[in-house]
Amino acid sequence: MSSSDIEFRPVRRTLIRLGLAAGASLALAGCFRPLYSEQSYATGPSAKGEAPVLTNLRRIDVRPIEGRIGNTLRNELIFQLRGGEAADATAYRLDISIANRAQSPIVDPFTGQPETRTVSLSVDYALKPAGQIDPVISGQEFASASYSYTLQRFADIRAERDAQNRAAVQIAGKLRNRLQGYFATGK
Repeated sequence: MSSSDIEFRPVRRTLIRLGLAAGASLALAGCFRPLYSEQSYATGPSAKGEAPVLTNLRRIDVRPIEGRIGNTLRNELIFQLRGGEAADATAYRLDISIANRAQSPIVDPFTGQPETRTVSLSVDYALKPAGQIDPVISGQEFASASYSYTLQRFADIRAERDAQNRAAVQIAGKLRNRLQGYFATGK
């Protein structure tokens, strides 16, 4: 064996690995479908005449939710579902109930005052076809956000509201993803 054969072995291995990776990626390229494509990819009996994912998301009526946090969640969810566009004819109704909880996980050992607080939001949701009682999907989502606690009352109130808003945005994103998954797969 010459020294030139030994030097080219790593190069050959690298080329073979790159060739295998390229071949595998080409073979799997047809397995992935864009979520926002113009076609519906739902499977099974629900695939007949079903509108694409974006159209279905725009047709969801998000029912009013109690409280300031509920209003923030509703507005964010409407924006994420419609992208700022006007609502289409209602085909689904999304009912949401929200629970808010605050806790102080870290306390200063010398003063006994909390240093950080955590806001936890829990949401129960149910997506129902318009005019029907039984939901097609339902579940629960959870999000939390922390903030620094200070002895300045108004700064603390504002920081808590900002944390609640961040948690509401997280939940809106989770709900949007869940609804996209349902409309893309029918599950």
